[in-house]
Amino acid sequence: METSETLVRILETVVQTNPQMVETLLRMEQRQQEHNQALAQILDRMDARTQEIHRRTEDIDARIAADTRALAEILKYIADTTSRAEQMTARILTEVSKGTSH
Repeated sequence: METSETLVRILETVVQTNPQMVETLLRMEQRQQEHNQALAQILDRMDARTQEIHRRTEDIDARIAADTRALAEILKYIADTTSRAEQMTARILTEVSKGTSH
């Protein structure tokens, strides 16, 4: 009889603690769902920020390209102007040298 009484007591304890364990597991599941939702929101915000950074990077790249083209035009103008100035200086020196040799 002692074995059967012991088994009955063990079963009574299990039956008493079972609802508590179920309640604990349900709370844990609820917390996990809340954490999953929070994580999903964080990931959505990160994705939106990543897209915004990508858009801004493209805008900056476009501005850099436009500035680079403008600088290239300025440098070409300077090079053309310098070449003409050098050519004019060479002509003047040639004319001056012709005038001094006569």
